[in-house]
Amino acid sequence: MIHETAIIDTNLKNIGEGTKIWAFSHICKNAIIGKNCVIGEGVYIGPDVTIGDNCKIQNHCLIYKGVKIGSNVFIGPNVVTTNDNFPRANGDWSERFNETFIKDGVSICANSTIICGITLNENCMIGAGSTVTKNIKSNYLAYGNPARHIRIINESIN
Repeated sequence: MIHETAIIDTNLKNIGEGTKIWAFSHICKNAIIGKNCVIGEGVYIGPDVTIGDNCKIQNHCLIYKGVKIGSNVFIGPNVVTTNDNFPRANGDWSERFNETFIKDGVSICANSTIICGITLNENCMIGAGSTVTKNIKSNYLAYGNPARHIRIINESIN
């Protein structure tokens, strides 16, 4: 299901079976989205972004070029990723370009910012409103500005 107002610049073969793309979302050239994903309203998915299966990306997220997302990932509303640590209006930024890796099972809560060049490791959770500036360990809850490791996630409460 692709809403009639969505802008799809990637090949439709790059969008997995059962994926839903809601109103006013923009999927850029060469983006790959896995099976059974939900892309909320007003989401921007940049060129060459990859998203695994069974992901949920809530309304108004910005997923820029250089982001690689695993499977079973939840990204809450208004989450922003970056790909340039020292952005300027002029000049070539290709030397400053950094990739970001969001591994399988990660949850990123609403209004968080993910600074480029880091890895969010398997099954970690980022608390709402956080600014993530460094790698987050697997199975850890992290939050704050900047986000810091708080505790290991108890699987029995998930």
